[in-house]
Amino acid sequence: MKKFLYLSMTLVVLSAPAFAQSTDQDCDPEFQDCSSPGGIKEPNQSIYPYRPYTTDHIKSRVTALYEGNNYISNIYQMEARGLNQANTKIQPWGGPYWALHQGMIANNYQDKDYNAFIFSPRKSFGWKKNVRDAKKRALKVHPKIYELDEKDLAELAPSEKYDILLGDTSFDLTRRIWDYTEKWGNEKKWGFLSAIEIPDDYRIPKANDLMALWEGICHGWAVAAGHSHRPENTVWVTLPNKKKMPFYPNDIKALVSLMWANSTIQSNVIFEGNRCNKKFPDKDKYGRYIDTELDRDDTTLTPRCADVHPAIFHLSMINLLGVEGRSFVVDKTAEAAIANQPVSGYELYYYNPKNGEEGTLKSAVVSVDEYGDKDPFKKSRNPETAYIVGVNVVLKYVDWEYPRVAETNSAQDDKISDFDFNYDLELNAQGDVIGGQWRVSKKSRRRNFIGKTNQPDFFWVVPRDWKNYFLPVPGLPKWDFAKSTLPPKEFGPAARAAHSFVYEESARYFSESPKCPVFPINGRDPIKVNCEFKYPRPQPLIQVVEQLLEASRN
Repeated sequence: MKKFLYLSMTLVVLSAPAFAQSTDQDCDPEFQDCSSPGGIKEPNQSIYPYRPYTTDHIKSRVTALYEGNNYISNIYQMEARGLNQANTKIQPWGGPYWALHQGMIANNYQDKDYNAFIFSPRKSFGWKKNVRDAKKRALKVHPKIYELDEKDLAELAPSEKYDILLGDTSFDLTRRIWDYTEKWGNEKKWGFLSAIEIPDDYRIPKANDLMALWEGICHGWAVAAGHSHRPENTVWVTLPNKKKMPFYPNDIKALVSLMWANSTIQSNVIFEGNRCNKKFPDKDKYGRYIDTELDRDDTTLTPRCADVHPAIFHLSMINLLGVEGRSFVVDKTAEAAIANQPVSGYELYYYNPKNGEEGTLKSAVVSVDEYGDKDPFKKSRNPETAYIVGVNVVLKYVDWEYPRVAETNSAQDDKISDFDFNYDLELNAQGDVIGGQWRVSKKSRRRNFIGKTNQPDFFWVVPRDWKNYFLPVPGLPKWDFAKSTLPPKEFGPAARAAHSFVYEESARYFSESPKCPVFPINGRDPIKVNCEFKYPRPQPLIQVVEQLLEASRN
């Protein structure tokens, strides 16, 4: 079965079906019957972290993420090759995540004072007001677009500049973005329901009208930043009325990010871990996240909040970033909110899991016999484990930023942040990584387990053939930017076709129909039924995006 990417979920996918909402409880009325009594249940010890992953499972997941089995799995070989620290070959570029409540890249960001948000949250964060303002803008500003002076043209939203560049006075892309914002705000995924087999006396869930502040297109920015070239300079275009209009680096980043966010590559990235849908995940006495009850997205209990597995993460980080210098994306928050970040580097330090002392790899490795009964996770170890070593990782990532005007952009403008976490790795007799456990601290005494593990929720990798998802639309003439900063007229119809792309989640494209919860009108239990969705994924025309990007680098 083709797996629909719940990470297309992240800070917004103009199409993703699953976004955490601004609720105060773990129960989300969009997906669950919140009238049912809750309560924390006992840990289920049939799944990780209590039941270890098999060696074969770990190998299969790393093989999938690496897209091959010629990766390094031996910790002594990693040490010999100097892989205790690394950076990507090219630093991912920082950029906004283009918040949904502000209309994503249809946000005329220069009119906003982001420093004042804390003093006027309703004015700044209210998506309904922003939608109303966008409708007024469409009536008052768009019909007079060619009457604007160059200062006003410079302050348009990225999508508005794109529409004008194409000569589209109907502002097709901008309108579609705001339409999506309003529909998602009012109805959530149910606004895009195209078919459902709902029995008599049942109803679909009631959507709330809340919009989380973290929703946006971070899933587009985070992968674009690590794979598409950096927009470096402002690109000036001359409109038919001879007025000049700038595409600042952030305007171009907006278009690139939206192109990646709504590309079908989002359903074909290689994903590891599951999204934890709880704002307050359960923990055991050692501070490890655990899963105690069935998640709304699952039919069987799985490690959602307990993942991602440290052995799989470690092997992927070492081979993708350490060996190849490739960026990948990590959700650095283990709770319900999503914060996709492009990874730019790491540093790792070994420590003895028995006493917490940092040192060389040789001094940090302890045998299972030596660790003995002092090992708090002894019962959860891979049975092939011969040795255990503690690892402290400082993971570096390029942080998001508020949209702002800057005529140039370089790596020096990026904000590099980091977060660190601890885990131990289980090694077989040869030193191959075959398992592990997340740890609150380096020391194993009980009082050091107070708190929680600082682990990532999930991570994902763009496939090696990613360029195949970004091919130019065939049949269009070449745009000679040196002769004219306006695209050929043939670009217009092709652009509208790109704007109207719809992603279908249905039995036509899946091995089976998606399932939706429906709730009884009177009595009885909720059930799941077959359903289908059509999500609009408006994309900017790739030829326009690539030409602006190329011009910004010349």
